[in-house]
Amino acid sequence: MPLRLRSPAEEATRDMAESAFTNILRAFWLANAGVLAVAFVDSEGECVDYCSSLPPFDAKVAAAHLRVVVDDVRRFAERRASGEPSHLEIHGRERDLVARSLGDDYLLVVVLAAGETDQAVLHDLEETVVRLRREAGIGVPSWDPSAELTVEVRTAIGWPFAPRAFVEGGRRHEVASVLGRWEEVGAVDVLDCFRVQTARDEELTLAYDRAERRWLRW
Repeated sequence: MPLRLRSPAEEATRDMAESAFTNILRAFWLANAGVLAVAFVDSEGECVDYCSSLPPFDAKVAAAHLRVVVDDVRRFAERRASGEPSHLEIHGRERDLVARSLGDDYLLVVVLAAGETDQAVLHDLEETVVRLRREAGIGVPSWDPSAELTVEVRTAIGWPFAPRAFVEGGRRHEVASVLGRWEEVGAVDVLDCFRVQTARDEELTLAYDRAERRWLRW
């Protein structure tokens, strides 16, 4: 993690005993001065553990509310066969909110000062997800962006590149055609998105994250 350490004295007095996850969450909080709270919640929005400079009640309520929002987004995506939402960002005038799914039952929620969500924080967040999964024994879901995905590209007319094939879970999939291409511009990243049809007539989207230099699919 980058050296942007804060004083441990900024941590709010806890209202629950420390667990095996506390030091993992605290390391993330300490390394990122813009993070006001980080909470690990279950499928019901109940707090498993947290670390915060906000009052514990505020941190837990924010995490529980974002659990509801993520579940609403998941149901919306299911109705449109859009895949599983793994990451959600909300940018407001006073706060940024980030939710990162660890699996079907657990969510990591981060509350930040407005404008503090950057690539360094998101990189640290991914490291924290890995550590929490390891500690909790949570496997990496097939839909997760961190699941192994390799994309072979070719030159394309009008574009710098286009997908030719991708390998996922050790299986290679040929791209029969690219149905469309577009850019998705977020607060901290740009995705080059390709809607493709595989040789098996499956339609899906492959997206290249320029900042992270990695491919995603949904």
